[in-house]
Amino acid sequence: MNPSTKSARQVAALFALAITLFFFNGCDSALSDIEITDPGVLQTHFVVERALLDDGTILSSLQATLLDKNLASVELKNGKIKVNGQQMSVTEILNISTYHIPAASVALSTDYNFEVILANGKSHTGTVTTPQKTFTSVTVPSTNNVNSDLTISWQDVYVHDDLIISLNLTSPAGTVPGAVFTLTPSQMQSGSFVIPKSNFATPQGITSITLTLTGVTYGTIDPKFRNGSGTISRMRVEKKVIFN
Repeated sequence: MNPSTKSARQVAALFALAITLFFFNGCDSALSDIEITDPGVLQTHFVVERALLDDGTILSSLQATLLDKNLASVELKNGKIKVNGQQMSVTEILNISTYHIPAASVALSTDYNFEVILANGKSHTGTVTTPQKTFTSVTVPSTNNVNSDLTISWQDVYVHDDLIISLNLTSPAGTVPGAVFTLTPSQMQSGSFVIPKSNFATPQGITSITLTLTGVTYGTIDPKFRNGSGTISRMRVEKKVIFN
């Protein structure tokens, strides 16, 4: 693994941790009340995402999130964020103040250039290029047995920075997160992956799983932002499997 990829993966892990810890914080940052001129106080995350859901729906999103040192979300006073020249709006997603483009469209092989403009008029940027290919065909059995391995396959093989398979397991008790698999480049190129049946052992009485295949590309970001900042592209496909 080269140093830049390792660093990008650390940033992705920090972002996931930041979002998790935010729920224990539960408040907006006091930085939202002042004019910010130092990007070093902002942990900044730019996200480009396109998702193909099990019912065929395609969802696209362009988002930017600013966090302070306590992982509370920040809304810029007399500042703004743009992506490819278009100003982003502020909304709340999972109780986090988030900049976004309403009804966004995400294209393949396209540069997405994010720009944070602070109160002093200075700009700080992050960029990511979406992959040349995404998953046009993911084959997953519509039904499976809890005592059987589950094989999935995909076409348009493309080596992403990361290819992640994650599970959400549904039983009469509810839905819980399951195993997460990060594939190697050779596994990506093989075009298929087997999920061992041991991953369906708990919770008891599984009725279905939602399987998500996510291709991740890491971009660049101004190093003047707080440590843990990053720019990321995610292309994901969701499939539902009924267990019998």
